[in-house]
Amino acid sequence: MVWCASVCVWPIRGIEAMAVLPSRPKAIRSRWLAPPLLVAALLSGGSGAQGLGDGFGRWQGQPRSCRMQLASGVRLSCRMVQLDQRNPLVLRLSLMAGGPLKGGLQELTWAGQLLPASAPMRCRDGLCELSGPLQLRLASTSETQFDARGLAQGLPRVWPVTGECRIDPAAIRCEADSGRGERWMAQLTLR
Repeated sequence: MVWCASVCVWPIRGIEAMAVLPSRPKAIRSRWLAPPLLVAALLSGGSGAQGLGDGFGRWQGQPRSCRMQLASGVRLSCRMVQLDQRNPLVLRLSLMAGGPLKGGLQELTWAGQLLPASAPMRCRDGLCELSGPLQLRLASTSETQFDARGLAQGLPRVWPVTGECRIDPAAIRCEADSGRGERWMAQLTLR
């Protein structure tokens, strides 16, 4: 990522674009592209809203059994799982469990990229179908606490990680490591 006069631009390999930087009045030829929505459209393989509409959405469910481990080593029973597909390459997996605050929730979230052998979820009108096996290479993990009203208690704690999730309609298994001693784990049965 490169910052240019308060405009964040995103690298896209192999794409050349014309960009006008606020600090320079003339257009320059660049291999960097600024609008994040255009990045999502390009990654989804479509052009415009139709390509985005078919490439993103959410799947959620209540697992039959679910155990997760936080960075602190605390193990919790989770009660909800959610998969958000931002585009056909990027997924976010969130698990919710009872939190330390009365009536509150603890959320554990992983974000990563689908491995080439995995086909993205099929989505329509923002709803996705979990029909085939997915393998996710993890890039980050975050933990957030919510009070009984659903308000976040501070900013999420976020770590860069290495790890992987295996997701299919019957089960989910994830493991991640920060490289600094923190480890996360989740094992869910969906059916």
